[in-house]
This record gives sequence, C-alpha cells and structure tokens, in this order.
Amino acid sequence: MQQVDYIPTSYRKCPPTKLLPQNDGYKTYSWFITEDEYLRLCSLFGREFQECNLGATLVNGLPTPCKSCGKHTEFIDWVWTALRRGVHTADFMFEALKDRRMPKENMHDVYCSQCGTLTMGRSRNNAEGGAPHISEAGKLHSADYPARKPQANGRDSPSSDVSEQEVC
Repeated sequence: MQQVDYIPTSYRKCPPTKLLPQNDGYKTYSWFITEDEYLRLCSLFGREFQECNLGATLVNGLPTPCKSCGKHTEFIDWVWTALRRGVHTADFMFEALKDRRMPKENMHDVYCSQCGTLTMGRSRNNAEGGAPHISEAGKLHSADYPARKPQANGRDSPSSDVSEQEVC
C-alpha cells in the first residue's frame, strides 16, 4: 500500500447534487465538485485539477456522511482510495480523467479521504472484503481500461462502448 496522507477538510456540508433522469432503474446523481474539494484534488494530484475539465461525477446514490468523522463522501474519496491502495499512480489517474477513460469495473470499496473509514461505496458482491479501515484493506490490482482509438489530432480516445462516468 502506498503512503498517501489523509486529507483534512473543514467542509462539512453535503456536496451539491442533481438527480438525473432515471436510467435502467437506478437513481443517478451528478455530484458537483466544490471549491474546497477542487483545492484538495489539486493538492492530491500535485497539479491543476482544472486541466481535467471535470466539474462533477455521476454516482448512483447520494453522498453520505462518514460514520467516523462526519465528512460527506466526495469524488476525492475514490481518487484517494485508489492512490492509497496502489491501484494507479496520480499521473495515470489524472491523464485518464482528462481523456475521459473509465475502467470496465469501477465499483470498489471506497474509504474516507479524511480518516480512512470505509464509506457506503462498496465493491460488487463485497469482493474486496469490506475492511472497516483502509489500514486493514489490501492492495488492489489495476482495472482493465478500454482500448484506445487514435484521433485525427494524434491523441487517443476511449472506444465508443465505454459509458462516461464524469460530467462537465
């Protein structure tokens, strides 16, 4: 497991959300990235998060407060968990977000970036064990990412069968 520090915040409000039209029977919400979260993401990535052009993420469900520290679940918790568990490097995730690449499987145990407690985010069928604290969770392996197609501008783009999980 990589040494990634906890990220303190004084922000205690539920992040702003918007219920989107139902798709396949699931309630999908747009979770907007607040200024406070944006500043923490800049610190976590060590670069300007605005380069990702990402203002919100799509999530099935609403943010919930951490049962240990009270911080509501945010997008940064997924990023922090992946870094802490050694799934990807910060550079890899930053570039994947910029390019809108998403893993085929993105349901993982998610831990609070402030205190390390398991949040309501869980892997499918509890496949990762649901350790109550990140210090007890094992290392994960990288998820399979979709094949990339070259664009006319020389950059690669994700294949068309990938459903985008971020919104701008």
